[in-house]
Amino acid sequence: MSFLNVLFWNVHKKDLTTQIVNIVHSRDIDILILAENPVSQIHLLQALNVKGPYYFLNHPLSQCKKITILTKFHYTSIVPIEEGDRLTVRHINLPTGEDFLLTALHMVDKSNFNSESQNEAASLVADQLSKVENRLQINRHIVIGDFNMNPFEIGMIKANGFHGTMSSEVARKGSRMVQQREYPYFYNPTWSLFGDLNKAVSGTYYYQHAEHVCYEWNVFDQVLIRPDMINNFVKDSLEIIQTDGVTSLLTRRNVPNKKTFSDHLPLFFRLKF
Repeated sequence: MSFLNVLFWNVHKKDLTTQIVNIVHSRDIDILILAENPVSQIHLLQALNVKGPYYFLNHPLSQCKKITILTKFHYTSIVPIEEGDRLTVRHINLPTGEDFLLTALHMVDKSNFNSESQNEAASLVADQLSKVENRLQINRHIVIGDFNMNPFEIGMIKANGFHGTMSSEVARKGSRMVQQREYPYFYNPTWSLFGDLNKAVSGTYYYQHAEHVCYEWNVFDQVLIRPDMINNFVKDSLEIIQTDGVTSLLTRRNVPNKKTFSDHLPLFFRLKF
């Protein structure tokens, strides 16, 4: 059995090369996905490849500028299938002969878009991904990124949105019918990341504001898994990274140190094949 380690991090337009390199090597990352990365891929690649294992550039033909992807695989094994300004869909062909779709995205934010606009954007993206799956006849699909919504928000759970469920058993049903139309499920394990029961943090993003309803902790950074890949997902591997292996990414109050690092914390998980 082989394992594939995946890391996603919204680096908040900061040069966090040192922290990225520390995490990648300490966690033996196979697929690195960054949002809001201001550092050139060449510079990042050079820093990662000072010592092995060695990483390859994002696909040179990629048109998505908001997402950076570096992997241990040659770019011909992670080919762009469909892209936009905020997402890239890749067809990954593993050395084992297995394949799956990987979508990395950065959805519209709450500062500039209201909840209705976010919900509509979720429907549009979800429909786009379903059309890609149908066109390629591939149901093995993982979507990861900064959704700028919590797992319980309408865009994440509605049938014509991402249709993400917290239950892998529910997701294994494959789909459900709503008004004579069938909608496929995503399994969303990131529901389990709320709260500090087994960790110092209660989410991936912290924001406090003077309103009557304020969650303070949010889980905007999520991974969605189609039912056909649930068996590949190592459930107990899902983790919010709090340190790069050398330095804590948190303040003394145990919230993301956005002044020095990012306002988001990295998300890690493992796949098995």
